[in-house]
Parts: sequence; structure tokens; C-alpha cells
Amino acid sequence: MSTLLLYPPITDPTSGYHSLSYLETYARQMNVEHIDILDTNIEAFLYTVNGEYLTNFQEDVRARRLELESKPQLNGLEQVELLYLVKACAFDYEGLEQAIQVMRNENLFYDYHHYQPAVELLLSWVDLLSLQGFVGQFDGFSLSPRSLFNLQSSGDMGNHELCHRIANPFHPYFENVLLPLIQKNEYRVVGINVTYMAQLPFALSLGRLIRNHFPNIVILFGGTEVSDVWKYLLDKSKFFCVFDAADACVIGEGEQAFTQLLKLVENNQPFRTIANVLFNPKHELTAELPVIQYEDIAKLPTPDYSQLDWSLYLSPEPFVYYSPSRGCYWNKCTFCDYGLNGDSPTSPWRTNQVDKVVDDLSILSKKYKFIYFSVDVLSPATLLHLAEEIVKRKIDIRWGAEIRLEKYWSKERCDLLKASGCTAISVGFESGNQRILDLINKGTQVHRVKETVHSFYNSGIGVQIMGFTHFPSERYEEAMDSINFLMESRDYWTFGGLGTFALTPGAIVAKQPSDFGITNVRPYDGDDIIRNLHFEDSVQDRSPETEHILSKKKQALNPTGFDRPWVGGTDSAHSFFYHDRFGTQVRAILEPQKPELDTIVITNGNVVDDIGKFPIEELLSTRYISDLHAAYRKEQLIGLSHAQLVDILTSKVLPSKQGSEAVKQYFIRQDNTIHRLTPHVIELLEWFQNANSLRAYFEDQKTPEADRHLFERLLHVCILKNYIRFVPSPHHVDAVANHASSYKQH
Repeated sequence: MSTLLLYPPITDPTSGYHSLSYLETYARQMNVEHIDILDTNIEAFLYTVNGEYLTNFQEDVRARRLELESKPQLNGLEQVELLYLVKACAFDYEGLEQAIQVMRNENLFYDYHHYQPAVELLLSWVDLLSLQGFVGQFDGFSLSPRSLFNLQSSGDMGNHELCHRIANPFHPYFENVLLPLIQKNEYRVVGINVTYMAQLPFALSLGRLIRNHFPNIVILFGGTEVSDVWKYLLDKSKFFCVFDAADACVIGEGEQAFTQLLKLVENNQPFRTIANVLFNPKHELTAELPVIQYEDIAKLPTPDYSQLDWSLYLSPEPFVYYSPSRGCYWNKCTFCDYGLNGDSPTSPWRTNQVDKVVDDLSILSKKYKFIYFSVDVLSPATLLHLAEEIVKRKIDIRWGAEIRLEKYWSKERCDLLKASGCTAISVGFESGNQRILDLINKGTQVHRVKETVHSFYNSGIGVQIMGFTHFPSERYEEAMDSINFLMESRDYWTFGGLGTFALTPGAIVAKQPSDFGITNVRPYDGDDIIRNLHFEDSVQDRSPETEHILSKKKQALNPTGFDRPWVGGTDSAHSFFYHDRFGTQVRAILEPQKPELDTIVITNGNVVDDIGKFPIEELLSTRYISDLHAAYRKEQLIGLSHAQLVDILTSKVLPSKQGSEAVKQYFIRQDNTIHRLTPHVIELLEWFQNANSLRAYFEDQKTPEADRHLFERLLHVCILKNYIRFVPSPHHVDAVANHASSYKQH
């Protein structure tokens, strides 16, 4: 019997996820063979950059733009689409192949002047791919929670046509590559692992597609997101309205459950009740609640990642995830709600014996240099013992993990971690105010946290730091304490910043609201997969002005770099690689530089003419859709569905314009944002459309000496705003390599 395990779009394209490798390795240990793993996330994305796909896409763009511009009026949906079509017409399709090569080429990858535009181009391409689905549906390699559908609605996720359209950008891959592969290999079982919410509609569409083509195949779903849907779904009877293509779904940890299911199918036995498994009602085995059991992780074999094709990923080398523990040893934070946690913030904590972990790492180190400990948090004593054994056995790896900032971490202990290969750690400091930390029950003190961050920094370990504002009862001054804490420690941490608190149903705060001064805790109307709750705070000292100040100061904390999974995002493979290459001074590599007269620069985008009949400034954008979601949630406590959003947008009509006004020009930056600039700046950008130096510009324009400083400043502003970027020379690439070499020697 053959089984195929699939990892669906859309998520991190820089590395393979470890969940399916864990399942396959455990099943093989239990004598279940012939299991193949296919990462359709990376394969489906790469399919979109092949020649035929790109040709068809561009033809569709041109035809659709002509169609919309010929209409006497446009509704809101069409306006948003036309704006994207304008961007698509200006896109650099020929640069995609080079951008992918930058991600895989070590020299180019570590030169940020190559890296940054490559990432921007890839992100812009994914954004434009939404023209094949719902315009603006992507948020990087993820889904926007404020698009033309509701990921927290079982009605939307159970809607076949809706999910098919969301997944439509990748259906050519599904239909031309995946389905023929399933038919050729005659798989009896297909398992689909769904880790993140953004993967859900793609996984559902994929499952339904497989079910329609292969009615007799056994389809299994599992993963964190499947468990979360079960956990947060108000009406559990609707679970298989969402996962209607599944024969069974694994809820919680899956090694034993998955293996038992495969053995039943292999032996042609009927399904029976299995812990952690829900069966489709058609099998007449549905229980109201599955029996939940947790794995004895000491019995799990060393994970085998060899079925992942590492050459496909957008990284210069493999980056593997390994789990030496599960759950959280602290398990007290009042905001936390992770896993099938029942009455506690996380799942039960279990940790493997250090000797077993070191044996695993010794085996993995023969193939993989970079290993991230994918855990909720590692206990200090375990981690220190592990570091001692890694040093003792001379295992050559670079590793990182999430830890708690405890006073345990002295400079000497941090030095040991560094000696064992620790490159960067990520920490949740949560707040810079002691009252808020106490409410969170973090068990830490602000001054101790600062000392611990300094200890890691002084040992050469990068600290990625995370926190949030707007915890219940937090006042403006207390939020500012967090900002000030990070600003005062800015030289000692690399990436991170402050998010905004969101209340989830399983958190202690939601279960004991009166203890935190909040009232009217309730779901949003229209949501029935309740991931977030509305609440009203007893503290009312925030004004629009103070909120604006907080927002700006939070943004200023980490102005350089990207979000996950790129350099600048916490815990990302790329941030980890850059930490290893450039050390705790990694942020300096990302900061814009002022060009010299002979520096070669190029415009980072394209200048386009306005649309005569439908001026760009009058078209609705995806920002309007996002604002709709926010307004309805804030003012009416409603989570809008796809049907409601469509009704609102189709009522927003823009008639075509007639007349002979002077044509305006806009700049579409490489990240797909549109900018209305002065004619002076537009002229400058057009001149640098072909790479050239500032000196050449002055000579060509015969600029008077008195005006040169003005133009230099103008160009510097354009670089800060990313309108213009450097063109790296071979000498520059060598200089970056030498800088990294100097750091490693130090």
C-alpha cells in the first residue's frame, strides 16, 4: 500500500516543515512502509514562475484590463481589480528567475543589496497572483485575514466554490502535476497536513479536488490548524461541513493515530474508534469528542528529512526543525492559548532525555548544519545540559530556540550556549511594565530581563525579542514603558518589536475576565470558528492621538528588514542565516546607506501613466476592504462574510471620466505600492531607470554646483523610501564576504 503526505500552500517557502517527516519516520518505525512526502507549498509556487504560466498570466492581465477600461462604470470589486492590473502591467516578470537564484546562491543571498530587491519582487509576484483568486488575498506568503472572505467562518470555509477560487492560483499545478502523480503511483491514502490558518482554504480545495477525481481514495487531515478548527468551532456538528472531503481527521498529536489509521487501511479493516481521531459521519463512528492522548516523545525515532527536496526551497542551504520537547514547562501565562490545552495555557509539558536529544543531533549534524528547536520553550537546566553535551561530543551545528528570559542565564552560561553553536534565540519579554508582567503571570522582572538580554548579547548570541501592548487594563504610560524598554536596549537585540494583544477563548484572561477588568467578552457575529474575542476594557485613557503615537513608535522600533519568513522576521530561517553570518551586528547590514558620487543606483520600480477614464486616485483599493473588516468588527462587532463583502463592494460604483485633463504619473515601487510623487522626483526616477551613477546624472544634466547638494539630499530621501536602490558590484559582494569572515574570526 502506498501513501502520499501533502503539505499545502501557502506558507514559508524558505524551508521544509518537519511535521510530515516526523509522521513518516514514526510510521516506518512501526513497520508501515511506502509513504511519500510532497511539499506542494513550494512546488505549487515554483510552478507559477515557469514560462507557460507567466505567458498565460500576462495575456490574461492585458485582456482583462482592456475589458475593464472599456466599461462605462466599475463596481468596487472591479475597481480593486483594475488597480492590480495596472500593477501587473508594470511588473518585472523577467526578474523572477534571478530573484529565486539570489535566494539559493550563497554569495548573492548574503549581500543585502541583492537580497532586498529579490524578496520585494517575490512578494510582489505573490501579491499579483491574487488576480487569479480574490484580488489582494495574499499577505506575503500567507493569507490576509481581511480579504474578501472570512477565515473564521465555517460557512465560508465550507463553501466549495469560494475555497476553489482562493486556491485557483495553484490549481494549474494541482491539475497538471499533482493529480497525474496520484494516478500514476496509485496511492490508497492521501494525508494533508495543515499547520497554519492561511493553509486552510488551499488544503480544503485540494482535498475536494482529490476526492472528485479519486472517489475511493482515503483522505486524512491533520495538523495544528485542523485541531484549532475543532477547538474553536462553536457548533462541532459543522466540523465535517468544513472537512467534508476527509474520511478522518487527526485532532492533536498524530504519530500513533496516523499510523493506526494506515494499518487499518493496509489490512482492509473497517475504521474503529482511535484516540485523537474524528471520523466523517459517513463512517458512522463519530463521537461527540475524540479521546485525546499525548505522545511519549521518548519513543519517537530520530526524524528523517531526506524526502524533502531541499534544492527547491528559497534558501542557500537546509534549515531543519527539530522538537526535543512539547508543551511549556512554565505553562502559567494568562494570555497564552496554544494546543489542545484544556484548563491550562498550553499542552502538557514533556521533554526528551538529553542523551537521546544529543544522539539525534549527532545524526542530523551529518547532513544539516542549521537546526532550530521547534518548541514552545526549552527549560534552562535542560538547555544548559544539552549545550554541555554538544560541546563534549564536538557536534558541529548552529542552533536556535525560544527561551524564557530568566536570571538563570548568566554571562558564563550564555558563553556555553554560544560554544555549543547557539546563534540566536527568540524571547517573549511581553511588557516593559512590571504591573503588566505580574498580570500576565510571566514570572519575570523588568530589570532582570534587561540584564539577561545583555548577557546573551555579550556572548555573541542574537536576541530576537517580542512583546505586545494593549493587555487588559494597560494604560498609555505603561505601553510606553514597553517601547522605552526596547529603545533603551536597542543595541542589545536584533529583530522583533511589539504587537497588539488579542484575546483568544482558551486564555485565562477570557475564562476569568473580572480578574483583569474586562467585560462584554463575546465572539463577533458571523464568526463561528472563534479565534479572537471582543472585550471591553475598564481603562479608557486611550485617545486617537495617543493610539497614533503608539503605532508610530512601535513601527520605528524595527524599521529595517522584512517580516517572517525573511531576514528581519523572528525565528525565520533567513534571519537565522544572517545571524550566523554577521553576528549581533546584523542590523547594520540592513540599514540604508548614503551613496557616493560613483555609486551605481537604479530606480526600484516603474513610472506609469494614470488611467484616463478611471483615475487611479479614485479607484478603491484593498485598503478599503481591510478598513471595512476593521470598522464592522469595532463598531458593530460583526465578522463580515464573503457574501456580505461582495454586496457592499458591488454597490460602490465609479462612472468613467471624459475630458482632456493632463495625464498624471505615478510610481509603482517594486513592492507593488503606488506613490504619487512630484514631477521633479518622477523625472529623477525616470533618469535612473537604467542603472547609473550620481556623477553621471550631474554631468548629463549639467547641474550647477550650488544645486548638487540639493539633488544629493533628494536622492538620499529616495533611497530611504526605497524608490532607488544600489546596484551591487562584484567588489561590494567581496566586501560583504570579507566582513562576514572577519566576524567569524572574531
